[in-house]
Amino acid sequence: MSRKRRVSRRAFVKQSALLGGLAAAVGAGTGCGTDAASPRAAAAAPGLAAPGAPDGMPRRTLGRTGLAVSEIGFGGYPIDDPDVILYALDRGMNYVDTSNCYRGGASETAVGKALEGRRDRFVVTTKWCPHHLGKPATRQNFLDQLDRSLQRLRTDHVDVLLNHEVGKDSDGHGLERLKNPEMFEAWEAAKKAGKARFLGASGHDPDLMEIMHHAVDDGRFDVILCRYSFLDYPEQDRLIAHAAEKGVGFVAMKTLAGAKGADLDRFRDRHVTFKQAALKWVLSNAKVSNLVISINSRKQVDEYVAAAGQPLTQADLAVLEDYEREFSTQVCRFSGACLPACPEHVRITDILRFSMYYHEYQQESRAVESYARLVASERAAHCLHCSGFCEQACAYDLPIRTLMIRADAALKGGPTEA
Repeated sequence: MSRKRRVSRRAFVKQSALLGGLAAAVGAGTGCGTDAASPRAAAAAPGLAAPGAPDGMPRRTLGRTGLAVSEIGFGGYPIDDPDVILYALDRGMNYVDTSNCYRGGASETAVGKALEGRRDRFVVTTKWCPHHLGKPATRQNFLDQLDRSLQRLRTDHVDVLLNHEVGKDSDGHGLERLKNPEMFEAWEAAKKAGKARFLGASGHDPDLMEIMHHAVDDGRFDVILCRYSFLDYPEQDRLIAHAAEKGVGFVAMKTLAGAKGADLDRFRDRHVTFKQAALKWVLSNAKVSNLVISINSRKQVDEYVAAAGQPLTQADLAVLEDYEREFSTQVCRFSGACLPACPEHVRITDILRFSMYYHEYQQESRAVESYARLVASERAAHCLHCSGFCEQACAYDLPIRTLMIRADAALKGGPTEA
């Protein structure tokens, strides 16, 4: 069963990617409208087109917001140096994503220094999430968080305000959090005061599809931020199509399919890097508004900018296929199929995400702090003496028990044997 499903997913990847390459080869800029059209075809698609920036970075329209956003956005979690943001701006990145909970507000502070005196050149997204700070989700707490964000950002408004990490594992409520009347009361007050222009939601928990389809249908959410990569399961494409139909902007994150850290170096002898190929695959979907990727250096800016506006090629596909062949059984897709099989109710998908932050993103503090917030019964210590029931439920043949023991050892310091 699992092997059959994994092969099916590989066929999906090849088919969609090849469509993108074909669209680029036979009609770049024709607006053919396929889900996997090239970025140049996307630029001609009704509702998605946006004028290119003077500096050359292609732009797309963020759904019904009408905002013209750079194809590649600046993911602000790790940023310390505002000059890196300005370097990215000069190369066409006008979309910046941050949050009040990123590194205790340090991310917003760095972004704010970059915005000062040039606010009109940026499209700024931040997030409000009382649960991250141990606060109840009341109207006043939402508004207080937004005010603190605006102070750090040195601006009087943000363009997009996201309900951050909506999901039962992340916040204990999941879908109900998008129905919270106090959140909507806070939103109406913020919008009326001119402090935020558009509302959205982000998430990556196993209940993502239910939550985001609700957000799209609700009518009050203008933007969604979700994981999307060439290894994600196909339900993502149905969500993206649904969002486009309803005029909701879709911003992609977690685009590097696990970003297997130092192992990416083995792909650097190609004409295109793995990261560039992965980003081009995401952007080959004409219905994706743009993507955000974490950035903390000028070198990263240069590498990522080179992927914008470029067609997906056979060389790109070869890199992605090699990566899939090497790492497919090491990358969690966060589908949650394993969770009901765990007799101890361990937070498997969350822990594997924290492990990715630690081992692949080099965001060790973020990973350790996130793991520490779990109660003891939800952590991976149980996995050391478990028979691995979760592995039988995984559609992608991941050695979950081994990965969980590795995660537990790194995130809290413990035994590493499997």
